Amino acid sequence: MNGVLERLSRFKGFIEGSEVDEFFEKFDVKFGAGTWAAGDFSDRFNTSGYFPGLPLDLKSRLKRIHDAGIKGATLLNTQLMNSNYEVDWRLVDEVKECMTELGLRPAGLALDISGIPKWKLGSVTNPDERLRKEALNVLLDGLELAKEVGADAASLWPGQDGWDYSLEVDYGKRLEWLYDACLTLAGRARKLDLAFAIEAKLKEPKEGNMIVPTSHFAILLAKAVNEELGSRVMGITIDYGHEVMYAVEPAFTVYAAKKFGVPIITFHVNTAKTHSNDEDRVVGTGDLWMFIDFLYAALDTGFKGWFVLDQFSYRMNPVEALRLSKEFFANLYKKALTIYASKEEFEKIRATGDQARILDYLKKVILYGG
Repeated sequence: MNGVLERLSRFKGFIEGSEVDEFFEKFDVKFGAGTWAAGDFSDRFNTSGYFPGLPLDLKSRLKRIHDAGIKGATLLNTQLMNSNYEVDWRLVDEVKECMTELGLRPAGLALDISGIPKWKLGSVTNPDERLRKEALNVLLDGLELAKEVGADAASLWPGQDGWDYSLEVDYGKRLEWLYDACLTLAGRARKLDLAFAIEAKLKEPKEGNMIVPTSHFAILLAKAVNEELGSRVMGITIDYGHEVMYAVEPAFTVYAAKKFGVPIITFHVNTAKTHSNDEDRVVGTGDLWMFIDFLYAALDTGFKGWFVLDQFSYRMNPVEALRLSKEFFANLYKKALTIYASKEEFEKIRATGDQARILDYLKKVILYGG
């Protein structure tokens, strides 16, 4: 660990600008942003968006990610489809060329058809068998798309799959449909040499529950699929804010996935309030202790994937919001690294169970800006 401390000594105080890029390169941190995080944003209070006139085409979003100094971009499958929900391969070629020109690396592909009205009652768990099959085919096409754009993973967020009212659905049938779909998707991903992940969320847009409400259930689902396939092709995407929504310690979830042999494919980073909604605010504007703990867990379990900004900065210029999140993330990651670099000493203190002594050890790292 002495080598880590030596490398950290080059980064004094709050790091920003090009120093962040140097820091990420030095410690092999893969940091990207979802194209959806590059604005504009609308909500039920302002359905026309907060920055009227801001170009919303995919190339403009990629340009804003680049302008924020971020090196990786996660594409969304529906952004590369035509009105018939088929992949627009001409647009795919254009976007690949655009990413090359901007120096952006593919940070995985997001699979999400929750914004399409025909699937308002769910995608792979829709009560209409025809719509379930159509949804599965669109998602399978998304895996082919992920391979074509050079991504190494695709992650599904089943945003409209779930229920709003108790007694609304047959839970057993929905779980069977979900499992069968994941088995099919993971099997195709394996053939394409891709990792396949599923992302949990407690609620929103569903008000009752999502079909994959917690990462702990996602771990169980992925483990069962992998056992049937005889492969570790299926993993999970952990969204930090989603963990906070249901008041679990996000770092604990990281260790749970490792314990049960389920790979974490991607981390989505943002900020949310405990027992609240999914605000997706700028990274580092919430509980610093919890977020640093989360990053320490990523280091301690050997995570090597992408940290992807999944944020909705409604009233803030999206480029500035992305830039700030990148800087805040880097500085909090630096703090987690500082603790991890002294892991042996830190774990000896933690093993005592002496809470005051543990907090004394951590206080200057977390609360002092060095």
